[in-house]
Amino acid sequence: MKNNLLSQAEQQVMDVFWSVDTPLTSVELSKHSTEKGWKSSYIYILIRSLLKKQMIEPCGTLQYGTQYARQFKPIVSKEEYAARLALSINLDHNSVCKVAVSLAQQTSSDTAEIVKQLEDIIQEFRKETLR
Repeated sequence: MKNNLLSQAEQQVMDVFWSVDTPLTSVELSKHSTEKGWKSSYIYILIRSLLKKQMIEPCGTLQYGTQYARQFKPIVSKEEYAARLALSINLDHNSVCKVAVSLAQQTSSDTAEIVKQLEDIIQEFRKETLR
């Protein structure tokens, strides 16, 4: 499980993928991370690492002048990665509900909306597990 956890730089790249919500090339990643000052060679290293960790996958190509660049998209959502983080600290299945309640209490003041969303999630979960 530990090798599936992201370094700080890898997480920053994934944050770009998660926020943009469209496939990106290394060129586009460079544009989105200009404040980091990363060189293109470093971005290639990060992409290879994210591919190895099965966080992203190639999904097409884009032409830049006479060159072609591969596009990548995330295959793990931010929420799925958060679950991986929770499991990495040996959070057991008995604590999952308590964590969900704690997150809901800390992130929202609209309790009715949180309860509605949780009920919808539970219904979807039941449908998937009863198949």
